[in-house]
Amino acid sequence: MNVRLEALLTVAAAAVAIAFFASAPYLTRERIENPLPSLVSAALSAPNKAPLLGPSVLASAKPAPELNLGLPQNVATVVRRSGINGETGLIPTLASITTFRILATGDLVSVAMVEGASPITTAAYAGIAPEFMVRGQYAVANVDRGVTHLRWTENGITFDIASRTLDPSGLVDIANKLR
Repeated sequence: MNVRLEALLTVAAAAVAIAFFASAPYLTRERIENPLPSLVSAALSAPNKAPLLGPSVLASAKPAPELNLGLPQNVATVVRRSGINGETGLIPTLASITTFRILATGDLVSVAMVEGASPITTAAYAGIAPEFMVRGQYAVANVDRGVTHLRWTENGITFDIASRTLDPSGLVDIANKLR
């Protein structure tokens, strides 16, 4: 574009803006009580809504499962929370890995939902004597590369609590405080 034309358009746009803001105080100001009377009254009136007849289709639906378990504030504080796919930003994910610092001991524990894990039930581990119960469910403990893991399944979702410093019985105590 030609430089002279650009300058002319810039000056013209600035003149229009100045003229608008200079004339704004002199515009008539008629007060409008309800700018959209028909729309507002139609939205607030009940006759346009269909009556609910019969039972709701959602009445028999199960409540959504809790994917993120937490510890009470008098037991632990949240140190870090990230999505199970590694996201740490403001994007909410369905499930997260939450790391807590236990107030009484200073130990770190991480709690997460385990995706795609087979359910841990008494029938699945029939040959093993049940040592631990977490939130009323059978739990299995193992140590992997210096990290103690405790897994249990509730409502079809398998959870894992892990710590480098706590033993399985300590993890059971903390896991039973999850809510």
